[in-house]
Amino acid sequence: MSSVSTQHRSRGRPRSEKKRENILAAATRLFTDRGYDGVSVDDIAQAAAVSKQTVYTHFDSKENLFGLAVAEKCRSSGMDAEAIDKNEPPETVIPALARRFVDLVTSPEALRVYAICTNSADSHPRLAELFYRHGPMATVAVLEGYLAAQHRLGRLQVPEPHAAAWQLLCMLKGEAHLRRQFGLEPLSPAAEQAYIDRCVDVFLRAYGPVARG
Repeated sequence: MSSVSTQHRSRGRPRSEKKRENILAAATRLFTDRGYDGVSVDDIAQAAAVSKQTVYTHFDSKENLFGLAVAEKCRSSGMDAEAIDKNEPPETVIPALARRFVDLVTSPEALRVYAICTNSADSHPRLAELFYRHGPMATVAVLEGYLAAQHRLGRLQVPEPHAAAWQLLCMLKGEAHLRRQFGLEPLSPAAEQAYIDRCVDVFLRAYGPVARG
């Protein structure tokens, strides 16, 4: 009996994880398409092909599901700690991270979610808090952790990694993000990449290791 139960649990866990992934994917898609108020838990359950109770089993509220959908978007875009090897040098990691970050913040999904939080600031103030925690703050924390590790290794001089992380990410958003946010013609891919490269160069020059004489 014990062996059968163990086998059942081992088989059931992947199904449960798959359901959770399906719910997150459905919620992200629906929030992006319809906004926050235009989506109900019933809508999410139907789109994910699960019951409403299953949604609540994995996520205790629609608000928290929204926040975790933001977190999942960041994770799937490579903006999480698992995607960054702290043993890799800044000259390799920072350019790749910069490219992924710009792709993330200029994606239609991210722009739409940002607009949802801005437009719902009065009626749903917690949405902005959840977006800030699971989006910007989580991303800053990932970069901050990497910069702190490089400081300890002597590869960079970053005594305040939190502030430095904000500096780089805000610099990277630049014109590319603003143009897309306002629905204007985006920068050409070449111009966008050239700007990213210059941001990375400025950052690495500013925080490069002190030369030892």
